[in-house]
Amino acid sequence: MIIYGTKATLCKSEYIFEPCPNCRTANSMQMSVFQRYAHVFWIPFFPIGKTGVSVCSNCRQVLKLDQMPPSLRLSYDNIKTNTRIPIWTFAGVILVAIGVIAIIVSEKQKDEKVSKLILSPKKDDVFEIKLKDNEYTLYKVQMVVGDTTYFFANKYQTNQETGLSDLSAKEFDTSMIYGLSKSKLIEMNKNDEIIDIDRK
Repeated sequence: MIIYGTKATLCKSEYIFEPCPNCRTANSMQMSVFQRYAHVFWIPFFPIGKTGVSVCSNCRQVLKLDQMPPSLRLSYDNIKTNTRIPIWTFAGVILVAIGVIAIIVSEKQKDEKVSKLILSPKKDDVFEIKLKDNEYTLYKVQMVVGDTTYFFANKYQTNQETGLSDLSAKEFDTSMIYGLSKSKLIEMNKNDEIIDIDRK
């Protein structure tokens, strides 16, 4: 269940010279500017505009923005112009951007690691492999002879990449061994058939 909505935070509040439209008392009107923002799980995501409220310190009349007479609305507009948007109202957007950048950097580092390890496979390296029809499994290096790497395949497959971690605790089929040349492994990597390589 996603909890989302809008809130407002006070940005600026100051007294204005306009008399109260209700009691006509001079210098009694306090104008407040609020920044409205959208939030998800109470984390501010982005600002969605400003609004205002005026309060008379004498008669305590409160006027929302759409209730203000033109003179008060002009005062509100002047204060609003000099009111900056709080940076923290962009927190959600900033967090999403940081998350996306972190994923991109992580994927690039993983790709560089895989490209390096493919050139020098070692016994017990575990290759995360994408098969046809979006099935995934693990290959475990048994030995490397010359240009060919020999693997045992895991006995099980999963239809989700995230399920590969569960397969690591399951058995490999030692009754059949598969040999793949270095050039074939490089080709598989270019075709995104090698997801990752785990070297302990």
